Amino acid sequence: MNRYLQIAILLPLTVISRAADEDPPAPMEAPAMETTIMEMMVATVTPASDTLWGVENPQSAAEWQVLDDAAIAVIETFEEVRNGGGGPNDDAWASEAKFQAYIDEEIAAGQAARAAIAAKDLDALYAAGDSLYTPCENCHIDYNPGVAGEQ
Repeated sequence: MNRYLQIAILLPLTVISRAADEDPPAPMEAPAMETTIMEMMVATVTPASDTLWGVENPQSAAEWQVLDDAAIAVIETFEEVRNGGGGPNDDAWASEAKFQAYIDEEIAAGQAARAAIAAKDLDALYAAGDSLYTPCENCHIDYNPGVAGEQ
């Protein structure tokens, strides 16, 4: 057999063999969450909850959609908050059962708001807004007393 032909056949097998012996690259870790719970509250929850609390008498599908978008924002943001955040106390708070209970109440209130919006039931939407206020206020008292009562 021609020497060049032997090299052409054996070289790829050697490369494949060596590649199989190498350790696979280490899996990438998820990046640390940099957004703080306070930033999530200010950027998303405050305007969304203000929208739900400020409802008057929606008439059009677009007005109801704005309310539904606000309720979705509340639910999704609290699902994120459940996991903590980038603030100095965020992960410790998220590990507490009391904090998680507030999150559960806030998500349930957002879901109740969505159900009321789907039914176009203004009284039920007011009740959902009321049920959102209490856990928000209590969580502020326990975890960020500087903003309690400022909603």
